[in-house]
Amino acid sequence: MLDARSKEVLKLIDSYCKEGSYQVIELEEITSSLPPKYKMDKEIILQILKHLSSADYISIKYRDDKVICVCPLPFGRQFIEAEEERKKNTKKMKNYAKGAFISALISALIGAFLGTLIYNIIF
Repeated sequence: MLDARSKEVLKLIDSYCKEGSYQVIELEEITSSLPPKYKMDKEIILQILKHLSSADYISIKYRDDKVICVCPLPFGRQFIEAEEERKKNTKKMKNYAKGAFISALISALIGAFLGTLIYNIIF
C-alpha cells in the first residue's frame, strides 16, 4: 500500500510517461508540480522514487542530482487505474446512500401521516 505522497509522485510520473516509454524528468519539475501541502524536497522525492522502484511500480534507468530517467511499470499503471476506479465507485455509493436515505425519510413521513389519518378516521 502506498501513502499519499507516493501516490502523488506515481500519478505525476504516469502523467509524464503517457506512451509507456522512459522519460527524463527534472527533480525540480517534480517538486514544483506536486501539491504544496505535502512539503516535499528533493531528498524525500528520491526516497519515494527508490521505494516505488523497489516495489516494482516504476523503473529507473538512471538518476543524478538534477534529473531522473523513469518509466511506470504495468503494476504502477494498474494501481493508478484501480485508484481512479475506487474514487468513482465511492462517489457513486455516496450518491446512492443519499438517495436511499431521502427515500426512506419520505416514506416514513408518508407512512406516519397515513397512520395518523386512518387512526383519526376510525376512532
